[in-house]
Amino acid sequence: MNRRTYAYVWLLFLAAVLVAATAEWSQLRVLSNEDLLGLAVFTILAILAAITGFDFSVGRHSVGSRISFVPIFAAALLFPPAAVMALAAVSEAAGEAKKGPFKAWRAAVNISQASLAYYAAALVYTSFSGHLNVAGVESFKFSFPAFLLLVVTFFGLNYLFVSTFFALREGESLFRILAKAVGPKGGNLWYDILASPIAVITALLYSAPGLGVWGLLVVLLPLLLVRYSYKSKIELQAANRDLLTVLIKAIETRDPYTSGHSVRVSQMARAIAEDMGLPSRLIEKVETAALLHDIGKIESLYAEIISKDTSLTERERAVIKTHATKGAELLENLTSFDAVIVQGVRHHHERYDGTGYPHGLTGKAIPVAARIIMMCDSIDAMLSDRPYRNALPLAHVRTEMLRCSGTQFDPELVDVVLKGRALVREVARHEPTFEFRSGHERQIAPAEAPAGQQATA
Repeated sequence: MNRRTYAYVWLLFLAAVLVAATAEWSQLRVLSNEDLLGLAVFTILAILAAITGFDFSVGRHSVGSRISFVPIFAAALLFPPAAVMALAAVSEAAGEAKKGPFKAWRAAVNISQASLAYYAAALVYTSFSGHLNVAGVESFKFSFPAFLLLVVTFFGLNYLFVSTFFALREGESLFRILAKAVGPKGGNLWYDILASPIAVITALLYSAPGLGVWGLLVVLLPLLLVRYSYKSKIELQAANRDLLTVLIKAIETRDPYTSGHSVRVSQMARAIAEDMGLPSRLIEKVETAALLHDIGKIESLYAEIISKDTSLTERERAVIKTHATKGAELLENLTSFDAVIVQGVRHHHERYDGTGYPHGLTGKAIPVAARIIMMCDSIDAMLSDRPYRNALPLAHVRTEMLRCSGTQFDPELVDVVLKGRALVREVARHEPTFEFRSGHERQIAPAEAPAGQQATA
């Protein structure tokens, strides 16, 4: 991590300490023994939710997903904000303990951001509901508008705190990181918001006459269902991605010189799309199209041509040019791939000046995904060893991009690549990286290079 990131982590930690020092802890003294027991049960539920959390990818980052917000939101409707802050800190600490090797910076950022976000949300609820929950269930009066403000406050701060961490660490735009975190069309955020009303049911069950703590047991089932829904969605996305990657790798085993080519092209395509500031949902489609751009070569008629170690004949060149159309036709028969992905695969060999194939499209008539893939495909080819030459140096690649700007490549796209960080990342993936441990140096292949530290929300 860089200095700015470390400064942010400890600034967040200091803010949490200062807020905790000024919180109204005296409000907890008026809670009854029954409510203290209830608070303990809420804490146990939050801890269980925290330690059963899981991670999901946000671009090149990993963000933790937990449903501990449900019992903590319920506690915010019933107990003073100071109690909510303590509950949040304890549950987050439990989640950190489960992760394995302790990292002070990670614990600091996660416990601090959770404590601050939940405390602020609880304060908002007590302020706008018209009463202060200083006597547990005895003072519970639900206010729907105040609850909406509680939800917005918590998730707004939660996403902001975590996204700021990643933006500082990676040197990326905060807006882009936020867009990745909330997911396409805010999918991840909508999951959170739609699950939040379970907290109201939990509080109502707890406050119902004759139920109390026993009412909390009823909420275990919906909590488990919410967690299952979250995890199933993430696992399905990951499984689909893994299957596509395995399929592409199987195709590339025919040619050792293109091993890993499609994965590298997809990674760079995503980086370029991010540097262009494209919408998050379109970025995902560009990345998928880039991964699948050579899927047409799965047909057996290409096998002998691909593995050939001599120059191709004119007939063979004509055959190999059909792989883009074959790939698009294959994807069209699968309902999970929309037009952006299909057209990206179909037109990834179109040239900006209209001399490409299969349809000779020119300029902006070429879909943006196809223009990006054409660029990435060419860059990866130049940076990779081939039977007839070694990989080209970065300076040569830059010269070629400028020379082909306006003919093969979109000039605006060339400008984005040369000014952005995508090309630098691509070079790094082709070169060995080094890791220093205990005074010795160990070389790691690009595919094995660590993705970096993880921070979770």
